[in-house]
Amino acid sequence: MEQPTEFSNNWESFIKMLLHQLDIPTKEDIANINKRLDKLEQLIYQSHPSSRQKNKSRTPRKKSASSIVLNIIGNHPEGTDFKTIKAATGFDDKKLRNIIFRLDRIKKIERVSRGIYKRI
Repeated sequence: MEQPTEFSNNWESFIKMLLHQLDIPTKEDIANINKRLDKLEQLIYQSHPSSRQKNKSRTPRKKSASSIVLNIIGNHPEGTDFKTIKAATGFDDKKLRNIIFRLDRIKKIERVSRGIYKRI
């Protein structure tokens, strides 16, 4: 019965020696590295907790083209024409027509007469 334990001890020592010579990390080595990385991440987060929040607040949200057109139409309660909207936005005809069509379809604006639009 002593022979299997000696054989298993020799086998384990052989594997350890082989891992050491080939510079292959063991499970314990990887676990230690993970613990150290966790500690480093915690230290980084503790030293700069608000850096992510500051970056988000610095970048203003860009308005969509539809909301820009809707605001311009809303500034004229009696209604406004296509030329006025085009001059205020600087959008080309096709883009502006598509936006007006979509806003009319979802009932955000109404067509008062040909080329005159009013916010609902």
